[in-house]
Amino acid sequence: MSILKKSRLKDLLLVIVMVALVAGVAHFVITNPLGSSRLLYYIQVPVTQWNTRCSESAPKWMAEIQRYASRNMAAPTSQLAYVSPEGELHHCETGWKDGIFGDTPLTADTRFRYASTTKTVTAAAVLDLINQGKLTLGEAIIDVLELEGELSDPRIADITIEHLLSHRAGWDRERTQDVMFLMNRKPWCPDNPQKLRQSGLMYDPGETELYSNLGYCLLGLAIEKVSGQPYREFMASHFDFDSSTLEFIDGPFRPDEVEYDFRFENFYTDTYHEKFNFQALSSSAGLSGSASDLARLVSNALDSRPLTILDGDMESGCDPGDTQSCYGYGVYRYQPEGAEIPLYIHGGKLPGNPSAIVVDPAGGVLVWLGAGGPRPNGNATRGFYDYLRGMLANHYQHQ
Repeated sequence: MSILKKSRLKDLLLVIVMVALVAGVAHFVITNPLGSSRLLYYIQVPVTQWNTRCSESAPKWMAEIQRYASRNMAAPTSQLAYVSPEGELHHCETGWKDGIFGDTPLTADTRFRYASTTKTVTAAAVLDLINQGKLTLGEAIIDVLELEGELSDPRIADITIEHLLSHRAGWDRERTQDVMFLMNRKPWCPDNPQKLRQSGLMYDPGETELYSNLGYCLLGLAIEKVSGQPYREFMASHFDFDSSTLEFIDGPFRPDEVEYDFRFENFYTDTYHEKFNFQALSSSAGLSGSASDLARLVSNALDSRPLTILDGDMESGCDPGDTQSCYGYGVYRYQPEGAEIPLYIHGGKLPGNPSAIVVDPAGGVLVWLGAGGPRPNGNATRGFYDYLRGMLANHYQHQ
């Protein structure tokens, strides 16, 4: 074969390889539009995980937690706050406010959405009202709300404040629908509480534990009834929002809010807030602010007496090795088999926005807020909690 023919054959093979490569990349991008950005994350994360800034006296393990979260929770931007049992506040920030490799550094005051960790704050307010004698754990919610008339399901009359706090009212959002998160539909709670009379239960109140956003919406209504104030106004006054970053979200992103990373979401994008009614979600997923301010609030709530968020039955009828099981009043006990210490947790998740409150047995409070989110169909959240438990156990062991 002549040298010219060999050269043409090589050129032809090169063209075939290039066409196949371009076609393969095009097919990947078309069939998996987020795939390229997800792959890029693994290039970006080694840089962003080292862009962590901590307060001067913060324990070294806090920066290690931030690096772990960047790698495993796919959150290039996050805040971490820890209030020690002695009341000392430490904090760390990783990444940039305006996205990965942005121009504006994240600060301790940058706003994040608290998502479902809002429920712990609602629980703390309910317990304060109980401690003041304005509510009781055993009161039926229909009596508190003064709802009269026939009930579609007679068991509704048996739902108490305690059942709502501990997710034991009897609804099952896995087998029916989560009425608080119906896309493009306004929930009946809180504006039409009479609809509770038409509600049906899957289980007897107290029979089993099933997570419920509706239950915490009803607790928000109970707060309104006994305080004589709208829920948002009562919370802002009761917890002195004016001296903190805490505010309720109405949907659209605020100017002082972090930019969320949606690349590991399979469905929602940065327009998700248009689908839901955040006014209705106020008491279950409506708060925002900094990790530091949420950690301070929860730490202060531990001083409530006689009831605190660490009370409630977190022992019977549940598996403490599971996440979102063994709920008490606003947190659940997480203690895998053989674990040295339990953690008392409430997690949160909105699209591109995971969060967690973690209380340890010594009374320390850790709050983590992320802009991103773990890869779908994985065990990243459980792994994160196990990592936190190990870090905290080691911290207290060496104090």
